[in-house]
Amino acid sequence: MPPQRSLYEALKTRPSVFDPSEIMDQFAKIDKKRVNDIARVIGRYIEINLPGAFCKRNELCDYRTNPYVLMTTANIMDLSDPNRFADFLFNSKLFMALETSFGKSIESSFLNPYPVISTNKWTDPSEKIAEHKALEGLSRQAKAQKRVNSVWREIDKSVSIGSRRYLVSIKSGPNTINDTQVQAMTDAIKHRHQTWLAQTKASDNSINEIDIVIGLTYGTDKTTNNKENQILAKLLDNGFIEENRNQCPGVIIDEETQSVRVYRLIGRNFWAFIGNPQEPKVTDFIYLEILLGLAKALSQGIESGNIEDRINDRICKLATALSRLQLPKNSLPDWVTDDFSESELFWFTTAMTAFFDEGI
Repeated sequence: MPPQRSLYEALKTRPSVFDPSEIMDQFAKIDKKRVNDIARVIGRYIEINLPGAFCKRNELCDYRTNPYVLMTTANIMDLSDPNRFADFLFNSKLFMALETSFGKSIESSFLNPYPVISTNKWTDPSEKIAEHKALEGLSRQAKAQKRVNSVWREIDKSVSIGSRRYLVSIKSGPNTINDTQVQAMTDAIKHRHQTWLAQTKASDNSINEIDIVIGLTYGTDKTTNNKENQILAKLLDNGFIEENRNQCPGVIIDEETQSVRVYRLIGRNFWAFIGNPQEPKVTDFIYLEILLGLAKALSQGIESGNIEDRINDRICKLATALSRLQLPKNSLPDWVTDDFSESELFWFTTAMTAFFDEGI
């Protein structure tokens, strides 16, 4: 059996099963203070940053979306009424903006209270901060050119515990990683892992090993698009070997020094690791703390930021713009006006906005 296929099977055969009794046991371990701390930080984040996901959309062209999908969706969902169409367009854009926003907030806020076993907490790698600082004062184009040679670009957070440093690349969900990111992450680990280890040792001589973790904040082993597993499989042909298939499936280690381990963690396993990188099983409840903190933060942040009222105002403005959107009289051939209904022309005209910057 080919090694890659065996690796995939080992990683895909572990089901995640909902067990009420297990959840009850996990609830008993939750720290209320950490939940409140998360809620406070995320609530403030939502109050400040959530409006940015929609307040900047002032014109109809700001809601530009895929015109082909737009018309198909509008037809299937019968979105011929400007108010319904406005609600759909606004919520679609808001959802996509929130996916990006919460990806950033997870890195900046959700990880702050962890790990629970150490005074050291997850932070931006100091080496990455130094790289960013070196780019200060450069133009956007110059920064983009310099970032190509970044050593720490693919690492989001790090923490040192004992003699080991943990480096995490955070991806939001099971379908986030694409083929381009697979290659970028594979190349980064292949070419940079010894540099990461050497720079770590240079700044802290008590560290002699590093773990490189690809973390997905939700999902299960069975529900991913397999891209995170492809990274591991590609590395097996580039200086890495499996550490121990039976005891730790999916963990690979560099063949040369045996000091660099690479693996991926998904959903509940990822958050357990964030809570305690050394013994994740002890903190299998952390994902519940995150969800409880977020639930509490949403009510606090939305209320204090008057977000519901501001969202309704934006939807009303968008609906008004859509209702006024029309082509000049007599601009269409007779066969178009004869063959297409008013709803179809409405969808058509809305889809046209994807091709223009002004005048719509």
